[in-house]
Parts: sequence; structure tokens; C-alpha cells
Amino acid sequence: MSYADRQAERDASYTTAYREWVASLPPEERAALEAGGLCEPDATRHTSTRQHDEATLDRTAAPEPTPDDLAEQADESVPVSPSTSTDTTTAADVLASFCARIRAHPHPLLAFDAACFASGLMDIEGLSESALAKRHGVTRAAFSKLVIQWADLFGLKPSRGMRSKRARRAYRQARLTSLAQHHDQAAA
Repeated sequence: MSYADRQAERDASYTTAYREWVASLPPEERAALEAGGLCEPDATRHTSTRQHDEATLDRTAAPEPTPDDLAEQADESVPVSPSTSTDTTTAADVLASFCARIRAHPHPLLAFDAACFASGLMDIEGLSESALAKRHGVTRAAFSKLVIQWADLFGLKPSRGMRSKRARRAYRQARLTSLAQHHDQAAA
């Protein structure tokens, strides 16, 4: 059996499984897939093309900034990303740093998935922080912390699946207030 025949079998199997999965979803989730152009399987891509790469970048782009996001950006200093640095940092240096950080992590695949999530690439696969955390056997909070570290390191805006810095600060403050109240009630 040739490679093309094996690939055709895999494509047919994938197409059937994808359609069954879409049919099993609740109507509102199917509507969301349809709105995103994802209600039908795509078994046509076996190599990277410029058109597909551009579509991928469009799909993973962060949403337009809200007024809160713009206010937050005005409040904070703008981090210098490796690609806009004025020093002698080159693309090779950035890549070497990225690879070294991945390899140095005790769980490199976890670190890589977190970096991909921070960049917005995991949105294509429809994977949430919770699903990825479960895949790696860590809590959602631990995975989120790693994602935030990658986003901060490279000066990335929060991707679609992430909370903004302002929202994270608000959630943190609410949690600290709740813990303080619980502590005060337990002491009384």
C-alpha cells in the first residue's frame, strides 16, 4: 500500500470521526463552529502553504482591543519584545533563548504547549487551558501561570483564551479578600 493510499484512508477516517463529533455537539456549539468555518473537516492540507499560514495567523490573532485593554496599555510601560529590541539581539539569539528555556524545563512538552497557548496557536485546535493542563497532569492554575510567564517574557498580548492583566489583578484581589474574610471568621 502506497503512502498516498494510507493517507487517503487516514483522511477518510478523520473525516468520518470529525463529522460524528460535530453531530454530537449541542446546537449552540455547532453554530459556533459553523460561524468560525469549522463545521466541516479539512483533510486537504498535508503541507504548509502561504494561504494556510495566513489563514492560521488571521484565526489566531488577538481580538480587537477593548477600551479596558487600551486603558491598561496606557497605564503600563510597553515591554520591549525581542523582535523590536534596539540592542544587538538577533533572531538567532531569540530562537536559541526560546529553545534553551524549553529544554531546561522539567517537562518540555508542557512548556512548549504553554508557549503555543500564549501565542494563540492552541485556539486553532480548540484547546483550553483546562484541557491542556489535564493533558499534562497539572492544575489549570499551574498551566496558566506558565502561559503568563511566556506571554510576559515575549511581550505578548493575552490570547483569546487568557484573561487580561487587569482581570487577573481583579480576580487576585477578590480571592485575597475572600481568604481574609474566611480567616477572620475562623478566628472569631
